[in-house]
Amino acid sequence: MINLIYKALNIIPKAIAKIEKLYSYSILNSHSGVRLHPDLKIGKSTTFELDDDAKFEIGKNVIWRDHNAIRIRKGGTLIFGDNVDLSHYISINCLDKIELGDDTCIAEGCKFYDHDHAFDTKPEYIWHKTKFNTAPIIIGKNVKIYSNVTVLKGVTIGDNCIIGANCVISRNVPPNSIIFGKHELMRLPLM
Repeated sequence: MINLIYKALNIIPKAIAKIEKLYSYSILNSHSGVRLHPDLKIGKSTTFELDDDAKFEIGKNVIWRDHNAIRIRKGGTLIFGDNVDLSHYISINCLDKIELGDDTCIAEGCKFYDHDHAFDTKPEYIWHKTKFNTAPIIIGKNVKIYSNVTVLKGVTIGDNCIIGANCVISRNVPPNSIIFGKHELMRLPLM
């Protein structure tokens, strides 16, 4: 009897995961701006927030694993090339354009922001909650981005690059580069 209860309790999370996957596919398939390849593999607990004017193109053999969040707002365009591999807990926030080239691999915990909040410093510091500065992010082909990397607006990472764990990428990276962080705290004046 206990084994039967144990088996029944193990079925519930699996059933929920299947329902979540079906829901994710239904969101993507019902959106007019989404073009996806039929062999797409989506992990469990992936969330999508797509505005009506969002565009999302997904190439062949794209895999993304569990607990990822994808937001495409204000007419943004998100493009995944062929053979893109997204690990767990990745956040992609797109208001302009983010493109991941063919054969790109993104490790756990990475974040992509093609925008930041606008702010003024004169006559006083004001942070705008609904105004944004945007610039596209372009990731080349055959790029490996390791855990907990943050890629900020306006960045182009060239083909055949490796980005080491915990880096914040705020400038362009030329092709065939290896980037790793030298972690130091810096203090700059706000005004």
